[in-house]
Amino acid sequence: MSDAKHNAMTEPIPADEECELIFETIKEDVLKEIHRINREDDRHGLHEMDKLKRISEYTPVLYAHEDVAFGRNYFAKILLGDEKYIHARAHKSTAGEISFYSLWTEPDCAIWNKDTPLKYFID
Repeated sequence: MSDAKHNAMTEPIPADEECELIFETIKEDVLKEIHRINREDDRHGLHEMDKLKRISEYTPVLYAHEDVAFGRNYFAKILLGDEKYIHARAHKSTAGEISFYSLWTEPDCAIWNKDTPLKYFID
């Protein structure tokens, strides 16, 4: 099983057609997760998502992947506008099914900037 220290994630490269297809397929799930995090932030008084005034675009800019026994994991840095980014993870099964896995969040951060490197994450 992969983890942050032991994984086979490739070096990030600029988004291409493969990346755009994967992350466009899961766009609705990604946006739902952003809104879920926003509701939780409000409930707990964290307001982390307030950094993101609105979503004005959804553009993958970098991605990496990891081949696994049951398919391929994808990691992407996605621009949401106003120099605000999220890091999303998706999975494409060996049968070709694409599914949303998670967003990279930390207790005090879910919105990243241009300089935040794309790295391996589980949840």
